[in-house]
Amino acid sequence: MPTHIHVPALGHARLSCALGWARDTRAVIRAAFATQAHVTTEKSANDVATETDRVVENWLATQIAAAFPGDVLLGEEGGERLLGNAPATGVRWIVDPLDGTFNFVHGFPYIATSIAIEVGGQIDAALIANPLTGETFVAERGRGAWLHHDATGAAPERLSVSACPGLNRALVSGVLPSAANAAFERVFAAWSDVARRAASIRRTGAAALDLAHVAAGRLDGFFVMSLAAWDAAAGALLVEEAGGRICDFHGGDGYLRSNEVIAGTPGVSADMVNCLQLHAT
Repeated sequence: MPTHIHVPALGHARLSCALGWARDTRAVIRAAFATQAHVTTEKSANDVATETDRVVENWLATQIAAAFPGDVLLGEEGGERLLGNAPATGVRWIVDPLDGTFNFVHGFPYIATSIAIEVGGQIDAALIANPLTGETFVAERGRGAWLHHDATGAAPERLSVSACPGLNRALVSGVLPSAANAAFERVFAAWSDVARRAASIRRTGAAALDLAHVAAGRLDGFFVMSLAAWDAAAGALLVEEAGGRICDFHGGDGYLRSNEVIAGTPGVSADMVNCLQLHAT
């Protein structure tokens, strides 16, 4: 659970900028959420993007290009592109401007903006911001994970995963696609196996925020069979820096390649590997 201790200054210049930019986008997302007047595009069955997704990602791209020309942006809406008129720096931003879009268009208040900063193939810094609550979850490699209370101005709290020892005691969350999705039956079989072994299970609709809640000790575990890099990259570092374990369904580190992700306390993650490895692709 969060604990109040001395908070080290952010050591990563890009993360400092990202934290400010996430706060700047909050008003745009909140206003659109309040009006519920969305322009949507259906990407696949029951999977939509809104004009707000595109506006936020394009605004972030503009800020990154101006501040760090030569960085690369991998975004859910615009794909991967080099930003600014400069040689490549080797730094990549992995961005989901609005995770939980289906929640967003239905007025269900469980959404997030996710930003990870990758240097040399390794995630070095990350944040997941909930624009509706003002909570921002921040991590730097080797410097811990922290919860910033932007709405209240309270001091940041250091995050730690829960003490849950195993799946049979755990509150876990997972991603279950629409029944119209071709992968539904395969995923539902895995979901059912976890549901039979866990104490309780949730399907919230915003995987990045679920991972942040694992880091904060609010959830004991999380699993998914089809998570894109922009959904998992920031949350993975948060969980690791909060003392948790993140892995693929075989217990290895290939989760950003396989898109099959397990996260949780060490004990819960180990139990989920035992449960889910038979469902790995």
